[in-house]
Amino acid sequence: MKANFSFVSVPSERTIRLRMQGEFDARSMSRFAEEYRRVCEEYSGRPHMVLADMRGTAPLKATTAEIFGEIIAYSRRRGVVCCAHLSDDTVQKLQASRLGRSISEYDETTFDVVSVDEAERLFAERRPKLDG
Repeated sequence: MKANFSFVSVPSERTIRLRMQGEFDARSMSRFAEEYRRVCEEYSGRPHMVLADMRGTAPLKATTAEIFGEIIAYSRRRGVVCCAHLSDDTVQKLQASRLGRSISEYDETTFDVVSVDEAERLFAERRPKLDG
């Protein structure tokens, strides 16, 4: 399946909801990274949260994973304090966890969730603490 992605940014909730599907190569991941940088900039470095819905996304090849790891690091430097990661592929889930740990040995930003509802509950708990 061809790679595709979308973003829904809700500044009033300080939340970005991203959706990724398919097989990403270096070119499609670079397009994703470019758009994700643009969306992150809307928050001007203020703390915010991300729902990374990656159901249907294939594991990444090494060069593509490197680009993805760089954009994860960038987003954290630009204010991401909580990322709810939703995946239906065990290898992809493990790969995303490894990338998170490569940025921070004790990754306290990424939370694996099993549904969008669980992610929204996590965000509801954390939202009041964004400025605290």
